[in-house]
This record gives sequence, structure tokens and C-alpha cells, in this order.
Amino acid sequence: MYILLQKCTSLCVVRPGGALLLHRMISSSEVATALRPFYFAVHPDLFGRYPQERQVNEDSLKQLSAHLESLLSQRRVLPSTPRTLPFYIRASNEPQDRGTFHLIKVPLERTIDTKLVLRRILESCNLSTDFVDKMQTTDAGSSTQTRATFDEFQQRPQQSFYYKKRSEYNFGKERATDDEEFDMFQFRIKKVRENETLKKWLRTNVVTAAVRTKAVQELREEVEKLKEGVTKKLQLREIIYDCGWNVEHFRGCLKSLEKLAELHPGAMDGLKDRTLVFAAFTGVSLEGHVMLFTGDVQWNWLELIKNIDKHDSYLRKLPAYEYALSQVLRNIRIGRRKFMPKAQAMAYASHLRRITTTLLDYLSKSKFPKVWPETLSQYELVVESEAGPLMVSPTGQLIVPATCPGSLLVDFLSTHLAEALEKQSSYDRHKHIERDLHARCLAQFRLLSLAKDDSVTPDRMIECLEKLLAKGTVAELELTELNLNITTYYSVLADGTVCIPWDWKH
Repeated sequence: MYILLQKCTSLCVVRPGGALLLHRMISSSEVATALRPFYFAVHPDLFGRYPQERQVNEDSLKQLSAHLESLLSQRRVLPSTPRTLPFYIRASNEPQDRGTFHLIKVPLERTIDTKLVLRRILESCNLSTDFVDKMQTTDAGSSTQTRATFDEFQQRPQQSFYYKKRSEYNFGKERATDDEEFDMFQFRIKKVRENETLKKWLRTNVVTAAVRTKAVQELREEVEKLKEGVTKKLQLREIIYDCGWNVEHFRGCLKSLEKLAELHPGAMDGLKDRTLVFAAFTGVSLEGHVMLFTGDVQWNWLELIKNIDKHDSYLRKLPAYEYALSQVLRNIRIGRRKFMPKAQAMAYASHLRRITTTLLDYLSKSKFPKVWPETLSQYELVVESEAGPLMVSPTGQLIVPATCPGSLLVDFLSTHLAEALEKQSSYDRHKHIERDLHARCLAQFRLLSLAKDDSVTPDRMIECLEKLLAKGTVAELELTELNLNITTYYSVLADGTVCIPWDWKH
């Protein structure tokens, strides 16, 4: 069992018995090097004469960039991240095949294992994974070996897809080194981002967004009718779609559930008066919602529905487990993490028991620091899985992994209580401002909907919305009857949703 102590390029972990061991994470430079062949195979500059293919690759690269940024900086997968991204790649180098492309569906693994994500991306395009395979992500003592592997990869002649195609696609001058060429690639992307303004981008893409929004309108209406029918038939309280895929996939999920109900009508009694959510896992959430993973087979759905009582038994125990932990930690409030994917009740119960036992073991040998206040009721603690971080969230919550040793948890709380209180007060002020700005933007721009990614904190959202209201007008921004999502990149999704970065330029 290893415990996460710090989130950086090196991880400090604790082995059973208290021994410290350093583990290293994959750095952003290693990710850039590993994906270099991929970037040059799909770069939009290759498709100057083919605007449709160019736009697809440009949009997908933006989403891939946001996904990798989330993995490296936050070690989590954004709920809005799609499971696959489309990319166009030239079919061959023959003159008769010029203008012929293959559409590749690049998978994005729903895991925080960056190495696996990189391997799947390269494999989908038949590119070499030699550098990824040689990455050392475990013992920090092998960092010298990793550095050598990194340098070797950059210096030696490559036999990957990109390097074979480079001269044939006429990337730069032959005398240019690989590093110079990649630096130029990064420079071009940086310049595009610096020069991109919201008004200019919308002028180019708003028609596409409007067409796509209108195109899926009939489908949305069909899905809404289907949802109402399934809800009524199974006597559900509500059906929620929360997995980041498009509306077509939602329709498929509803039809699968409808078919399952037809084949096993007696097993559906457990869903009566429940909220059902199509989500990223199968189980029962902490709110008591029945969660069905959209990638599961119907058999797994059926097994959960038949055994809902077992999951509910854990759900009923949660208040007692949370109360016990609160009592041990001087009446600290036990909360659930804001703006994060749902968790399973069964697993959460195990995490609460584990960390409570750890703290009781600590108190059997030591006492809480004298500098602690008599009560911690002002603070909020969130317990996550062993893969969770040890940190203060932007909302002021104290996030701890269930496997955190008692001594480490006490030290963490001692040094971060003031920070947590400050962030909590800031969030409490900002959330009301954000709600008011949200309502004003919906009304002023006549939006169909206004949402944000989990990575956009309240202060960032406030900055974005204030700029929209202050500097934008309905005529200038042309957002009427569109769905707007505030995130970290520009894109128009398949259903017409317009994504803009929170720090957009006027």
C-alpha cells in the first residue's frame, strides 16, 4: 500500500511501516516528445486545401490538449472528455491518393494513467510506442535512466509514421533538426492562441454551431419523448444523462434500458421512484441514484438492478460512518467534493471506515496538536479513494485519500486549516455572484443553455461572465439560441455546443 503525499513531478509516498519512497510522474515535456509523431501526422497545417478535415483535426487537438492538461495538472479525467476523438490522416503518399484521407477514431482512456493514454493514442494511428514503453513512472531512483531514454529518443533517427512521412509531406527544410521543427510547431500553436479573439472565432464558427444545433433538434425531441416514455413505464423519478457523450448515445442508452425492461419486467421493480443516471460507472451513488455505465453490457445493468438492496444497505450506513469520523476529528464536517464525478456508496463506506480506524490508531499513541481549535466544525473534510489527492480544493474543502496515515493527516490539517477557511470564505462569496452573472448572461444573449467544465472554478467563471456582459453585445457575439460551455479551449461540438475558454480575449 502506498500513500500519496504531494502532487508534483515527483510523488512522495509512504510504504507500510512509514518508509518514504519517491515516485515520479510523467512530465509535460515527455508527453510532448511521446506524441511528436502523432502531432505531425494530424497537424491542421497539413490540410490547408481541405477545410473540413483541417477543422476536424483542429477541434480534436484542442480537446486532446485539455484532456492531457487535466491528467498532468489535476490527475483526473474531465467529465466532458469524449471517449474518442476523430482525426484525419493521409491515406498514402502516392500522387493518385492526394486528397484521400483515413478517418481515425483515437481513443481516450478513462484513466489517470497517462502512460496508457499515450500508448492508446499512438497505437490507434500505427505509430511507434518505443518511447512510451521505456518511460519510467515508478521508482525515482531510475530517473537518470528515464532522462537517458528521453534524450535518446529525441536524438536517434526515428522509424515512426511521422518521421517516414516528414520529407514526403515537405515539413520545413531537410537541414532543420527535429528539435527546431518541433519548436516551430509549438510556436505556431502559441501564436494562433495568442491572436485568437472571441469575436473573430465566433464569426468563423457560429454558423457551424447553429447548423449543428438545428440538425440535432429533431433528435433531441425524439430523445425527450423516449425519456418520458421510459420514465413513466419504469415509474422512475427522473432519468439523467451524465457521461459527456452526445445525444445520439443517450438515445442508444434509453433504447437499451427499454429493451432490458421488456426482457426482464419483474427485475425492474427496484427502480420504482428512483433517479436513474447514465454515468461513468455502474452502482449506487452517494445521493442514492442508480448509476448505469454507458459502456457496460446489459447483463451488468441487470445485476445491479437485481441487487439494489445490497447497495442501499451501505447507503443507509453512511450517515453513521460520517458521524463517527466527525466525532474523532472534533466535529469536523464531512462533505462530498464539489464539481467532481459521482462516487459509489459501497466504496465510500469502506473509505470512511478505513480512515476512521487510522485516526483512532493514531490517537491511541498520540494526541492532536495543542494549536488546534477546540472544534473543527468550521471546516469540511472530503474522503476519497487511495488514488485521491491530499490537498485543499479551490472551494476550501480538505481533500484526503482514505489510505492517508494518521500522522500525515494531522500534519496536513495543522498546516492547511487557515488556507481552507480563506478559500471557503472566498467560494461562499463568489458562488452567489456567479449565479447572478449566469442568469444575466442567459437573458442578455438569449442562450439555450450556459454550462462550464468542472475545471473552471467560480473565480474563473465570474471573470469570464463579467467580460461577456461588459464587452459583448448580442449583435457582436451572435450567441442567440446556442448552447454555450465555458472551458479551456475553443470548439464546436457535434451537437452544436459552443465551447470557449474562460480567459478568452476580446
